[in-house]
Amino acid sequence: MTGRNELVERILRLHPEACRHIDDRTVHRLLTANPAGYLTHLETALTAIANGKAQLERPPKMIFDDGPGKGDFRVMPCVFRQGASVIKTVKVVGTNVTSRVVPDQVTVGKALALHPEDNFVTHIFDACALSSARTGACVAVAAKRLASKRERIRIVGSGRVALYAALYLHALGGVKGICFQDPVPGRASALAAWARERLAGTAASAGTTADPASEDILVLATTATAPICRPQDTGANLIISVGADTDDQRELDSSWATAAAIYVDVMDSFGVGDLRAWRKEGVISEGQVVELLQLLRDGNGDPPPDKRRAFISTGSAIFDNLTIKYLLDQGLA
Repeated sequence: MTGRNELVERILRLHPEACRHIDDRTVHRLLTANPAGYLTHLETALTAIANGKAQLERPPKMIFDDGPGKGDFRVMPCVFRQGASVIKTVKVVGTNVTSRVVPDQVTVGKALALHPEDNFVTHIFDACALSSARTGACVAVAAKRLASKRERIRIVGSGRVALYAALYLHALGGVKGICFQDPVPGRASALAAWARERLAGTAASAGTTADPASEDILVLATTATAPICRPQDTGANLIISVGADTDDQRELDSSWATAAAIYVDVMDSFGVGDLRAWRKEGVISEGQVVELLQLLRDGNGDPPPDKRRAFISTGSAIFDNLTIKYLLDQGLA
């Protein structure tokens, strides 16, 4: 029997693939330890891509939908190359609407980092905190480029994305007050209490204490399935929507398509949410929208004086990849 096993081993030639699992709490700790450093990392890499100093392979994300209100799963690959550095990643995540097995967690799944030459999986990251944090960071990157002022901010939705958005917006500097709102009792007040402890120099409140007419930035980070914001509902010069990333989710009324200059993280955003609905209605096309990399390359230009700015993010494999690169640089490699 021993001889037979040895013969099988000689034929199979199997070898272990060294792989490390990184849980959500570790991801959270590393991405919140130095918010300004994380943002600088993202901006530097994104600017290098925009200016052609780094190369990106990013096939469109694949979304497999279970039907309205039932969620989906999505596959998001990306390869970043700059000099001798190669970061290969793919994220496989589900939109956990039913929450039967994993409660109270919309994003479930894993993000994988692959060996740059041998292509085996070197790291498996829990994807909930990673996805939420990179979305919050995207909010800050957009705000830095597009907001004329960022003293007063209102964030609608008080979950994980709102926490990271507040943290990274605060890291930009100049934020004097943030008001959190959420229909679920206790969520906004809990996040406001956290912000008062963590975000030095920024007043944090919950509920309806904000004055929508005087806010500088409005961030929507909800799970709404119908538009919750019209141009007349806010005086903000910049509106950032990051919650409508499935076929049946909406946050922005269609009137925003003409009331604001529209920016997106990636053109994939036309496949879901508000932009998908607007295109069906015939009120917008891809040619009317500025993508983030174009914004970083060419600047934001000057929208007509009667137009505000709206930035829509539905989740980008670019931010996944660059966030994983940052995590690996923090001693995980």
